[in-house]
Amino acid sequence: MKGESNRPESAPGVPIRVAAQLTALERPIPAQLPSPIATFTGRETEVERLCTLLTDGSERAVAISGPAGIGKSALALQVAHRISRQFPDGQLYVNLQGSTPDAAPLHTAEVLGRFLRSMGVATPAILGEQEEVAATFRSLTHGKRLLILLDNAASAEQVRHLLPGSATCGVLITSRRMLSSIDAASHSQLQGLAQDEAGALLTRLLGADRLDREAQAVAEVIPLCGELPLALSIVAARLLGRPDMSVRALADRLAGEQRRLAELEIDDQAVRASFMVSYEDLDDGPAARLFRLLGLLDGPDVGVPVAAALVELPEQRTAALLDHLLESQLVVSDVPGRYRMHDLLRLFAKELAVRQEGEEARALAVRRAFHCYLATARRAALSVEPLIAWRIDFVPEALTHPGERLDSVEAVNAWLDTEIDNLVATARQAVTGADPAIAAYLSACLNTPLEQRARWREQLALGHLALEAARSTGDLRQAGLGNNDLGWALHASGRSAEALASFDRALDAWSPIGYDTGQALALNGRGAALRSLGRHEESLVALEQASAIWHRLGHARHEASCLTGIGLTHQRLGCHNDAIAVHLRALSLARESNARVTEVMALGNLGEAHRLDGQADEAVACFREALRLDRQRGLSGTYWEAEHLWGLGQATGDRAYLNRSAAILRELGLITYHEARAIELDPVPGTPDAISQQL
Repeated sequence: MKGESNRPESAPGVPIRVAAQLTALERPIPAQLPSPIATFTGRETEVERLCTLLTDGSERAVAISGPAGIGKSALALQVAHRISRQFPDGQLYVNLQGSTPDAAPLHTAEVLGRFLRSMGVATPAILGEQEEVAATFRSLTHGKRLLILLDNAASAEQVRHLLPGSATCGVLITSRRMLSSIDAASHSQLQGLAQDEAGALLTRLLGADRLDREAQAVAEVIPLCGELPLALSIVAARLLGRPDMSVRALADRLAGEQRRLAELEIDDQAVRASFMVSYEDLDDGPAARLFRLLGLLDGPDVGVPVAAALVELPEQRTAALLDHLLESQLVVSDVPGRYRMHDLLRLFAKELAVRQEGEEARALAVRRAFHCYLATARRAALSVEPLIAWRIDFVPEALTHPGERLDSVEAVNAWLDTEIDNLVATARQAVTGADPAIAAYLSACLNTPLEQRARWREQLALGHLALEAARSTGDLRQAGLGNNDLGWALHASGRSAEALASFDRALDAWSPIGYDTGQALALNGRGAALRSLGRHEESLVALEQASAIWHRLGHARHEASCLTGIGLTHQRLGCHNDAIAVHLRALSLARESNARVTEVMALGNLGEAHRLDGQADEAVACFREALRLDRQRGLSGTYWEAEHLWGLGQATGDRAYLNRSAAILRELGLITYHEARAIELDPVPGTPDAISQQL
């Protein structure tokens, strides 16, 4: 038409010379996605979530992060193929080689050139500066329905200029790093496969017939592979290549930690090599050293103070290093301030530590971490009951780390709840290490804090480990205290016959060294176990022997505790007046000696004796005072509060107290949900075993 220009229109921001070339060429629609992984299994919830994010307009980009071998690329391809039809202008794909062994990450400019050429732009038109080429890419993608998969990114900087210029495009990014600085992206951190998904993957790779014949071995292989798809695929490939090898045989080979990573290797696939790329990205600095040393600890996770002790650096610096490891997906943080390693990464880190750290350096690092736990455990013991210093006076004071500060009973309880699994793991590791006495020291320090929290399962574990340590060291005092503490944990768990045997072993350990305090402790425990077994007269004999020793030694606090046991035995015999008299003596001695927990125990036992004797008003007064002291002395939410609430509920007939008691017992794991529910529904509920076996 006359007056109209014949020059081609240009997309916003696209140079005229580029637009002209695009007009001259038939514009291609790129379809670069690799084929989806044929054996992709599971993760359906995650697939649906990511598909929805990229197609409902709520997100323009999704970054999938996770450690090596977790299946990031497979997931991204599955999502991309599922939604590809909703992006009619094509799909772009690039492996950015961020974690490819023996390959350097691709330069952003090189990737931009690839993308523009695939969109029909001739090479001469894309040889400008990177900023100019990136602007051209954004302009050409403006308003398009284009899907872009940026696989295996090395960093946020590598990716930033590859993002399209319009929210109409969808972008999937995978990386071992979290890439949290990419504001435009929604972030998804990938976890290992669930047990059933891992089983389904092996079934798909190997066939149901073979796996059904060895279901137990398959169940063992999955956690040994750390639920990593890469490791599971290697296992399947090895079994396919060796029809004569049973799953059981391979499971047994994987069970050995020292050879597990070597077993997870076939052809060009290896878990160790995959991990090495992420590790080498750290360079050989403090973060790499921290990673190596973390592999030396057996606990399930670690906090900043222990990690700082391990690496011998200030806590603030260590926290920054841990965050660097987190960003590199070499550790995981499920809770702020707590860090854990994938099982296979831990083995890899330990291998590196053995290879790169000297034997003495490794031993010193582990000792610093153990001493951090031990120093804090000592502080915890003295915080909850200052009068028990005697029971930990054999714990060395010259430790290589001062431990954490604990300013209150509440802080002790919070620390204990957070660290208990690590403390048990530390004791277990110490028993087989260079200093087995650490296990006995930890058990001695933690016994009272654990008892107050009714953490009897952990008391049992530590008690057994303390005895293993005593056998290694030949220390009779450790053996006596370990058997005594184990006896109380068994007694509290309702295993009275085993408890009696343990208390008798404590007596046998202490008698040769003439340790009167130990003998009195064992006699006190023996009396409690005999009472639970219905051997009441024998119980009184043992308890009165213990009481006499405590009185002779001038240990009023322990004498008070022993008297509460005598009172409980009188209650079992139906001699309530005698029980009340003894409990009153115990209460008086506890107050005189400032034995805070024993005072609370004596008040509760006195209330129960009054209740059994029909003196409801006196019982209610005792239970209310005990509950007041529970709250005042940091015992809220403990077994003692549950016991006192139960007593108050029985004395008043108020079901609210019984229900609250049951709720606490449930929170402590001392009764099940169904038992707690039965208490709520029963018009006249029976006393839970967790309480009755203590009275």
